Amino acid sequence: MKSVAFVTTTFPTLASFIEDDVHRLVARGVRVKVYALRGVGRRYQPRHAPLVALTETVGSPLDPRAWGALLLWLVRRPGVLLGESARMLWASRRSPYALAGHLLWLPAACRVALRVEREGLERVHGAWAHFPGSVAYLAARLAGRPFSLSAHAGADLYRTRAFLAEKVRAADFVATCVRGNAEMLRELAGPGARVEWIAHGVDLARFDGANRAPEPGPVLIAVGRLSPPKGFDDAIRALALLRGRAATLWLVGDGPERAALEALARERGVADRVRFLGELTHEQLLPLYRRAWLLVAPSRVLANGRRDGIPNVIVEAMAMGLPCVGTRAGGIEEAIVPGETGALAEPGDPASLAAAIEGVLADPAGLARLGSAARQRALARFDAARSFERYFALFEGRGAEPSDVFGGGGR
Repeated sequence: MKSVAFVTTTFPTLASFIEDDVHRLVARGVRVKVYALRGVGRRYQPRHAPLVALTETVGSPLDPRAWGALLLWLVRRPGVLLGESARMLWASRRSPYALAGHLLWLPAACRVALRVEREGLERVHGAWAHFPGSVAYLAARLAGRPFSLSAHAGADLYRTRAFLAEKVRAADFVATCVRGNAEMLRELAGPGARVEWIAHGVDLARFDGANRAPEPGPVLIAVGRLSPPKGFDDAIRALALLRGRAATLWLVGDGPERAALEALARERGVADRVRFLGELTHEQLLPLYRRAWLLVAPSRVLANGRRDGIPNVIVEAMAMGLPCVGTRAGGIEEAIVPGETGALAEPGDPASLAAAIEGVLADPAGLARLGSAARQRALARFDAARSFERYFALFEGRGAEPSDVFGGGGR
């Protein structure tokens, strides 16, 4: 494969899983263009700066170029445009969310198809399974290109499944980072679908586990967007329930829940023990991983289906030699091994979370053992370089190694 179009939401971002894949593809000599539905990111990891030049914003429904592209395809390939659009909208008829999204992004799909054709790109890849996947699907159909898909977690798999089975069946391959999601997609799409379970992994050279220097008192660190699926309100409630030595919580990230979380910390009497550190780059985050005692990932499943997969921060923390306490939600159980690398609690249950944290903190000497085992598990199962080799093999049409050898979950 010499060239590929990626369709995603905002790009680049402070996350790294899609960005690092693009970096590695470019390093292999693949020409990559990224088509972002929501625009070029304003904040991203410094090492992602070169990706900005590869990115074009295509999603605005007010852009006359998108509507011009739609009219052009209506003349050139009316059967494909009308037929595929009708299939997509019919499949969305019972979900107002999916119907509105598919209508909104139809012109963007036409514009991507035109860009793919003019750029001479060989493949169209949806970097998320929901609307970016639908845009990539229609663009590939219009431009006559192969289509593939990545699937991640609640935002793109569980909020709606409208038109999801059709995309999975149409894709040359679907790569997903959680084994449970791979099983769900195979069941949804049928035996003919090619679904591969490939962990995102982490750069084990950057997250090297070296120079650990834990704070004198217990420090918990939680990292992620301050939004309901992350369950950070449960982390604050659990902090207030902890017995024994007073712990501090470092909360890294920003988002719509920040004001509510600050108010909750005051209400629960722990405002002086919760530090809101805002969004940080990896370079800023690494020293905090070295100083923290353990990572807390209190994710939960929302009523609308939104949930985490395996949060990258868990894999980062494990690679840095941090024990992890998470919840039995999404794909977290595929990463954390209770009693070996950390502990698990029930989602949405602060008392259960507090008990799990207390169980880990009760044995300070055992923290080093848990952290060492977490690092070893990251080395064995979450090596981003090895995961990319499987991913790249799929792009090239070669068979990938079995997931149980290089995948990111299970025991």
